Amino acid sequence: MHSYPDIPSLARESDVVVYAETAGISYYIAGDGVCRTKADIKILQSFKGNYKKGTKIKMIKDQGYASVKDYIDSLGTKDERRSCRQKYEQYSNEALKHIYVLQIEQDDIMLETGQKSIYFLQKSAYYNTDGTYARINGPEGEYMETEEGYFAEVKTFCDYRKSIETRGDTGSEEEEYQVFTLDEMASQINESK
Repeated sequence: MHSYPDIPSLARESDVVVYAETAGISYYIAGDGVCRTKADIKILQSFKGNYKKGTKIKMIKDQGYASVKDYIDSLGTKDERRSCRQKYEQYSNEALKHIYVLQIEQDDIMLETGQKSIYFLQKSAYYNTDGTYARINGPEGEYMETEEGYFAEVKTFCDYRKSIETRGDTGSEEEEYQVFTLDEMASQINESK
């Protein structure tokens, strides 16, 4: 994976670029203890690709929740399962069905129903079993709507939030992360054509 220097380069590498709202979320655990979030996102505006407003597409993120029981059961070897189970030895097998683990990629945010973002998406042979898309470079391929009509790259927005938690002050938001209007995003995406 490499980083993209700007929005036009992200758009050039994308199969689809859309402004969309999360309409539904489900979690599952893949092999070897990896949590995933599968979302139905409803297109609000399409910048690249042939999707009409109101169309729903599927997107996957490397994040999610799973019960500790399901997490342990998904591990590849008996030794891995035994080792992990020992960490939770004070809990019964029944209790482990009601205790959850959260996995989230560094510099990412958990997806929520109703969240609006501009996504730079690619079809992936790894995930594409039913027309599902994945973000380019994870959080780098998503610009979240931070307030109505204003967008910030998830990766830099998360860096900003971490610095607030560390420093204890907000400083100047303008200096910490760049915010774009929908029109500014559209203009930069169109530069890629």
